[in-house]
Amino acid sequence: MTAPEGRDRPESDEPVIPLPPIPRGTFANVRRVAKRMRGAPERRALVYLATTLVAVVVSNIFAQIWLNDWNGLFYDALERRDWPGFMHQASRFLLIAGTLLALVVAQTWTTEMIKIHLRSWLTRTLLDEWLEPKRAWLLGFVGEAGANPDQRIHEDSRHLAELTADLGASLLQATLLLVSFIGVLWGLSEQVKFEVNGHLIGIPGYMVWCALAFSIAGSALTWWVGRPMIDDNAARYAREAELRFALVRVGESAEGITLYGGEVDERHTTGTLFDAVLVSMRRLADDLARLTWVTSGYGWLALVAPVMVAAPGYFSGAMSLGGLMMVVNSFNQVQSSLRWFVDNFSRIADWRATLKRIEALNEALISLDQPTGGVDRFEVVEDDSDGVRFEDFELTLPTGRTGFEVPTVEIAHGERVQIVGEMSAGKSTLFLAISGLWTRGQGIIRRPRRERMMFLPERPYFPLGSLASALAYPDAPERFGEAQMVDALCSVGLGRLAGDLAAVERWDRVLAADEQQMLAFARLALHKPEWVVLDDALNVLGAAARRRVFAVLEAAAPSVISLTRSPEVDDFFHRSLTLVRRGRVDRRRRFVDPDDALHPSLR
Repeated sequence: MTAPEGRDRPESDEPVIPLPPIPRGTFANVRRVAKRMRGAPERRALVYLATTLVAVVVSNIFAQIWLNDWNGLFYDALERRDWPGFMHQASRFLLIAGTLLALVVAQTWTTEMIKIHLRSWLTRTLLDEWLEPKRAWLLGFVGEAGANPDQRIHEDSRHLAELTADLGASLLQATLLLVSFIGVLWGLSEQVKFEVNGHLIGIPGYMVWCALAFSIAGSALTWWVGRPMIDDNAARYAREAELRFALVRVGESAEGITLYGGEVDERHTTGTLFDAVLVSMRRLADDLARLTWVTSGYGWLALVAPVMVAAPGYFSGAMSLGGLMMVVNSFNQVQSSLRWFVDNFSRIADWRATLKRIEALNEALISLDQPTGGVDRFEVVEDDSDGVRFEDFELTLPTGRTGFEVPTVEIAHGERVQIVGEMSAGKSTLFLAISGLWTRGQGIIRRPRRERMMFLPERPYFPLGSLASALAYPDAPERFGEAQMVDALCSVGLGRLAGDLAAVERWDRVLAADEQQMLAFARLALHKPEWVVLDDALNVLGAAARRRVFAVLEAAAPSVISLTRSPEVDDFFHRSLTLVRRGRVDRRRRFVDPDDALHPSLR
């Protein structure tokens, strides 16, 4: 009926799900992204927008060629002191500039729309993968690849979409400019003549070869200097995510921190994390400073390089001033296209780092469904039986083994049983095992289908939204009538909240710990499951609240399994079972992946 209301995890100091190796190459990552997009609903819109962008950029290229031709006519009129011709060309410039302006606006709008649709696809895809049953919980066991999924889904997907659209549009424009102007520049190179022994000699494609050499030298130097920025960008994103998580945790745990007087310790922790962020920022600043020596120096040289290499043709008298300006402009278009890599290297490094983080998360999520061998696992079988049966059952923990006093235990429908386990006996892990999250051990657990059961952990979970949403979770509030919700609240002593069903609050902050647990039992009273499994869900309740809960359980849930450290002494439960420790795991063979049995393949 419901998902577990919390996400407790067995204690372990090691990552627990071994992931298959993820290809690290940028092209491999791009191929995987493109493959996933084939069936995406946003694909058609992206194809239309990309086609529009190509059309706009091609039109822009023709307009640039038009502008280049105008350049020669304008400067030739200026050199001849031809006033009418000069004014005519000045008026033509208004038409050219207006056309270019309209095309730039169209290109900007199209690029922004690509960003929106690309981010929509990236974010929705990651959310779909992340919120598959059990994956959000399992992801906490895969190590660095699954760290801070909130930042990767929110911030990294936005950043990747924006960088992809911007870099893709500029690369397309640079490529088309290169294709268009390299032919123009080749033809104009015929005007560049060198005077040798009284003869004018030309070199075929002279300006093209100069532009290629200039750009290749700059690109090679940029790559050599800027390579560290890729890994340093990824490291910075990771440190930023750790700091943000710690700050959110402090905000949500402010009461406990204050009661313990732990502000100094938290300041030290957050300060240490912030120092790590500063170190990564300084490393990036050093990388960028080194790269700026290359990119800025290249930019300054680009101002004079075309004039210097074309000057012999002008001084030899083989070309006019207008011809020189056309050659210079064409050279600049070609070399600016070729220097795209130089100008955008820092953003390319940022893009590659972001793509790497997004793909690491996606591959980690997909890998959670792939069974791995090498570890004993018990089987969780859902069927139409009316009981819960542990057959030859033993639970393996990160530091030992635990089980019942007898290997096979059966709990019949209608029974109310408490399972008692001392600290470190595996009580909470058994709760996760019954729910199907933890499967390390041996034997079989047979239980009713999930829709007939409800799991209540020690700390309940409430979604963001209204009180009605918290009460009806995971169903929609519309499934239940207002009278049913009010009755459920009154049954657990929360009748004072009956008028707040539509109120939107952080109920995990507004309500005290015992009230939160009582609200979870009100949820139970509303859903009326056949089976309820509790994990120390009564430990924060007083005697009067417990009596209310027992009345609710008796009325709403025929079968109850309560895992607890402190057994109830009244007659509500029909019998008690005890978890028994059975030795420790050999540390030399300790599982480095105590959760590869956590795979959703509880099949």
